[in-house]
Amino acid sequence: MTVPESSAPPRKRGRPTAAERVQRRMQILDAALAVFLEHGFGNTTIEQLAQAARVSKRTIYSYFGDKAAVFTEMVQRLAKGVSTDPPAGDTLETLSTRIVRRLHSAELIGLHQLVIAESSRFPELAVTLHSNGDQRHIARLAEHLASERGDDAVPLAAPLFTLLLGQPHRMRLLGLLGPVTDSGAEEHAQTALRALGLTHD
Repeated sequence: MTVPESSAPPRKRGRPTAAERVQRRMQILDAALAVFLEHGFGNTTIEQLAQAARVSKRTIYSYFGDKAAVFTEMVQRLAKGVSTDPPAGDTLETLSTRIVRRLHSAELIGLHQLVIAESSRFPELAVTLHSNGDQRHIARLAEHLASERGDDAVPLAAPLFTLLLGQPHRMRLLGLLGPVTDSGAEEHAQTALRALGLTHD
């Protein structure tokens, strides 16, 4: 008797393809920030990360090793699109505006608040955020300053970054100001550039 095709046992899947592994990795990183912001780094468990990403704990361990590695790669991914993977035709002005828009956004303000709250227990979090965020942004600003304003302007990279944060960033960390708007980000960036004599007008 022939077994109906519908009742035949499903074919076992083999190892995930490279594309599937990348997709699953991104799935975990996409879910991680909300979990860390809700529970804090110290109280977040691998089980919570796995549940949020709809994967097994074994998958988290296989792909990352531990939650610290998840946090590090999550921060690196958040930096992408700001400084690490700039769009075509990027300029000092567009980069500055993008830095303000992202660093003053609700999710990155939340990330900074988390790191500040837990850095006494987990000082490596501050190192991770600074090296994968601030330092990368400053380095990219320096590259644009060199190419667009000349090598003499490179030392202005760090002061410019400081101005791109400024008092509004501190107020947002304290919960005294809402996330920046697109128009507000552009205005803030132009004010910072103007203060250092870096505008073309």
